[in-house]
Amino acid sequence: MPNRLTFMERMSERITALESVLKKLEPVENILERMDLLEKSIYSTKRVFTFQDACMYIGVSDSMLYKLTANKEIPHYKPRGKMIYFAKEELDEWLLQNHEPTADDAIRMATETATTQPFLKQRRYGKRKKD
Repeated sequence: MPNRLTFMERMSERITALESVLKKLEPVENILERMDLLEKSIYSTKRVFTFQDACMYIGVSDSMLYKLTANKEIPHYKPRGKMIYFAKEELDEWLLQNHEPTADDAIRMATETATTQPFLKQRRYGKRKKD
């Protein structure tokens, strides 16, 4: 029985085989990274998106984008009445609407408003009583 390998020897052989397979897969990871970069660059150069492209670009599901288009909440085009297309610039504008100011911006805007429009001197619902 000199041909029999011990459990540790077999395990060692299997680990080295796995390591060699993993070394062969490293270029695949690089290819996947490059594909991600290419997809991102495609979105930056494309001016008009199809429905699926728009879903991926703005990061919503198909059903959500259908709801937005059905309710006419997002700008879109239907050149022949069926296929839906989106302009990249309009999608960017739509994504950037309803800006939420930071806490510092809100405080600054409140102090500017308070200095230019004092609340106590405003007339409300009628004449102000004099003391």
